[in-house]
Amino acid sequence: MRLTLLMMGLLGGSGAWAQPLDLLHWWTSGSEAQTLAEMRQTARAAGVDWRESSVAGAGNANTLLKTRFLSGHPPALAQLDKAVWVWGEAVALADLTAVAQAQRWGQVLPAAIYTELHYQDKAVAVPINVHRLNSLWSNTALLKRHGLAVPRSWPEFFAVAEALQAGGVIPLAIGGTVGQQFSVFANVVLGQGGPGFFRQALVKGDVALLGGPQMLAMLRDFKRVKRYTDAGQVGRDWAVATSLLIQGRAAMQFTGDWANGEFLKAGWVAGRDYDCTAAPGHGDLHYFEFDRILFFKPASAAQARQQARLAEALLQPEASTRFARSKGGIPVRVDADLAGFNVCAQRSYADFKRSGADGRLTLALGAQLPEATHGAYRDVVAAFWASDRMTAEQAQARLVKAARVVD
Repeated sequence: MRLTLLMMGLLGGSGAWAQPLDLLHWWTSGSEAQTLAEMRQTARAAGVDWRESSVAGAGNANTLLKTRFLSGHPPALAQLDKAVWVWGEAVALADLTAVAQAQRWGQVLPAAIYTELHYQDKAVAVPINVHRLNSLWSNTALLKRHGLAVPRSWPEFFAVAEALQAGGVIPLAIGGTVGQQFSVFANVVLGQGGPGFFRQALVKGDVALLGGPQMLAMLRDFKRVKRYTDAGQVGRDWAVATSLLIQGRAAMQFTGDWANGEFLKAGWVAGRDYDCTAAPGHGDLHYFEFDRILFFKPASAAQARQQARLAEALLQPEASTRFARSKGGIPVRVDADLAGFNVCAQRSYADFKRSGADGRLTLALGAQLPEATHGAYRDVVAAFWASDRMTAEQAQARLVKAARVVD
C-alpha cells in the first residue's frame, strides 16, 4: 500500500506545525552525531530555529515519520533514504526551487543527484553528502599477520576468509540488520553480474535473469559468505561491527563509507591501519546513495523563510565539505575542495566521477524501486540469510515473486 493511502486527508492540520524546524533523523553513531553537530551549528549560524528528533535505525525512523503524520504532528524536515516521490505522492512538500536556482544546483551538483532532489519539477530536498555502498573495509595488520592481501575477486575473498577463520580470526564483521545483509547481497550481484545485470534483474525485475542460473549462483555465494561471520551478529548495528575491526577481532567488513568516519574517530590512518577498497569484482564501479534532507510543506510564511535559509546554508561549499569529512563520505558538490580528506574519500571521489562518465555509476536499489518491491527483496534476502533450511532454489523462487510486488 502506498503512503498516499495512509496519509490522504491528514494534511488539513498542517497549520498546527510548530515554527522550529524539527528534523527527524537516525544519526546516532559517533561520526553521525558529529555530522549532526556540524549541521546544527550551520543552521543556528544561519538564524534557523533548529530542533531534532532522533531514533536509532532507518526503519524505525521511517515508521516514526509515518506515525507523526498520522497523529497530526509531522516534522518540518526528515532524513531520507528513499526516492522523494515516495513521500511526494503522500504528503505536501516544500518548494526550494528558488534556492536551487539562486545557488545553481544544476551546475554544482552531479546530474545523478540533482534529478533525485525533485518532485513534479520542484526542488524539495537538500543533499548532504555522498556515500559509497560497495566498500570493503579491512584491518591491515590482521591481514599482514596472516600473510594475506585484500581480496579483489570473490574467489579471492573466500580463500582469504577461509585462511582467516582457520587462524582464529572473524573473517567478516556484520550486524543483524536487514540492511547489512542486503548490502552483501548487492555486492555479490554487482561484483559478479555488473551494473547492467543488476539494473535489468533487480530494478526492472527481469524474470528470466532473476530465475536464471547466474542469479542462482549468486544466491549460493551470498549464503556462503555467512560461513565467515560470527554468531554474535544478532542485534548488532553497523558501527559495532566496525568496532570489531578496530578491536582486532575481525578482519573485514562490507558497509558504506560512513565507516570511514568511525575509523577516523578512533584515530586510525587509512593505508596504514586499515584499507578501503571496492567490493570484490567491482573495480572502480561506484554504487552509491546520498544523505538528503526532505523539506515538508511549511506551516507559515515565517517557517518557509527558515526553510529557505537552511537549504541555502546546508549547500554552501564549506559546509558541504565539513559534513562529508565528519561523516566519512565525499562532498556532494562537483567543485568540492578535497584537501584534508583521506585516501578512502579521495578514491571514492575519483571512482564516483569515473563511473559517472562511463555509465557505470549505480544508485542504491532502495532509491530506484517502489518501497514495497524493495521491501519484498529485503525480506527474501533476510529470510535466506537467517534460515538453515531454505535452499538457494527456494530463495530464488521467492525473489522472482518479490519482483512482482508493487505498492
